[in-house]
Amino acid sequence: MIKAAGACIVAKDTQRILLQHRSLKSSYARNWAFWGGKIEDNENVSQGLLRELEEEIGIDVEKYVKKVYPLDQYHARDKTFSYYTFVVLIDNEFTPIINDESGGYAWVNSNYFPKPLHPGAQRTLFKKKKLNILKSIINSL
Repeated sequence: MIKAAGACIVAKDTQRILLQHRSLKSSYARNWAFWGGKIEDNENVSQGLLRELEEEIGIDVEKYVKKVYPLDQYHARDKTFSYYTFVVLIDNEFTPIINDESGGYAWVNSNYFPKPLHPGAQRTLFKKKKLNILKSIINSL
């Protein structure tokens, strides 16, 4: 089974979300998505998520990440793939140092998401219950 994890990164100072614009070489090219990727065999989901954040946006997670909340889980019916989505809180917006997996990035308001959204991100963000959890976290800042 393939496991992957993604981060819906929220800055406390602006209450905006950092989204990835996927590169031309990736699946769902030019879609807006969460940051993250595949969990390696020697990692748990949290370790893999934090490693992916360091690789994809160049942040020192110990310095920037203040809190992590579970948000959503997706499990393929054929049991070959699972994806775990987390809300990751940081203090301040920053400029990511992106690698070749990204074509760009945007800090966005949780009321206005760019299009096209990656199908997985869209599934999570447009589930009323999950969006309410995300907005509850943002409103508590």
